[in-house]
Amino acid sequence: MFKTTRWKRLTAQSVLIAALLPATSAFAQTITVSTGDTLGNLGYRYQIPVEQLKIANHLQTDTIYSGQALYIPPLSQVYTVKSGDVLWKIAADHQTTIPVLMEINQRTSYDLIVGEKLLVPKTDASANEYTVKSGDVLWKLASRWGVSIQSIVDANHLTSTEILVGQKLLIPQADGQADTQPPREEEQATSTQPADTTKPWVENIRYQVVRGDTPWTISIDHGIPMTELLSVNRLTENSQLQIGQTLLIPVHHIPETSVKSAKYGEYLDWFEAVQYLFPINAVATVTDFETGRSFQVKRTIGASHSDTEPLTAADAATIKDIWGGQYSWRVRPVLVNVNGRQIAASMTSMPHSIEYILDNDFTGHFDIHFLNSRRHNDDKIDPDHQAAVKIAAGRS
Repeated sequence: MFKTTRWKRLTAQSVLIAALLPATSAFAQTITVSTGDTLGNLGYRYQIPVEQLKIANHLQTDTIYSGQALYIPPLSQVYTVKSGDVLWKIAADHQTTIPVLMEINQRTSYDLIVGEKLLVPKTDASANEYTVKSGDVLWKLASRWGVSIQSIVDANHLTSTEILVGQKLLIPQADGQADTQPPREEEQATSTQPADTTKPWVENIRYQVVRGDTPWTISIDHGIPMTELLSVNRLTENSQLQIGQTLLIPVHHIPETSVKSAKYGEYLDWFEAVQYLFPINAVATVTDFETGRSFQVKRTIGASHSDTEPLTAADAATIKDIWGGQYSWRVRPVLVNVNGRQIAASMTSMPHSIEYILDNDFTGHFDIHFLNSRRHNDDKIDPDHQAAVKIAAGRS
């Protein structure tokens, strides 16, 4: 009797809390799968790990079908149910509510099975509280605090990018950020360039939409993730662009960093720097660190690391030869040379999944990892790749 009464009391409290808290991210939505869609390219498009797409949609395989409804959850943490777990306890432990857990996991049952995986909203204990003032918009706050718009959306479980004067927001702490106050607003308003230009920084330029533009083509043309373009402009992927419409385009400035010697590459973070230096459709020269042999590649897709293809059949043959005559998942340190920058990286040569270059004798793409890049299947850092990146940077 005690347990039943306690459960009812806690459930009632959870319902009350749910009424007071924001719901899930504005980027949670249901889409219809189109011909040619795969979990991999949808995961890239919406910046969601494939594992999280499968959990939210209760998929046992990677197979999806044209016309299928697919729920795109907000970026979350993956939690494995343990013995004794119940939804109210998981919600309380992760500072969320039962209704939020039910929504982002697309559940109709409260029953849990030991070992099953759940999505739980990301939380940030180091976040700072900020009170919205007149004139504030999310992209300005993100720029001022040096964090992404999506990180603010996720930290507050916002259902809209509209914010209200007086609203309390949690601002996640940027990596290495020591201050708990943003820069003075007058400095932000008078200059887009920060005082310390030795660190990456972002400015927004204006772009007018022309015939044929879509959020995807604009993001590719400007070398940024589509989700970033959508966030800055408070759009969704289904938003209709109008010819002549003005959009803000984030431009990422990545200062050069010191290297140990010409033999090594810059030790640059994938998310903060490399994905902008080596954007989709960029061509680079890759040099195997051990042998010094080089070949050309093209980044054709990839959100958490670079999904890359040999530029030509000759490049594919060189790769195969470097890996001992057969393609392999074996990790090798490499240097990626793109637009005059030499970046420390790690590579495997095994062809897999999607391909875009059809005349290079290479069926699929291979993976190149950089500092703090992650695997697509589970959104986790691969220690073997990170060790190889350190070798290429001279930091092992």
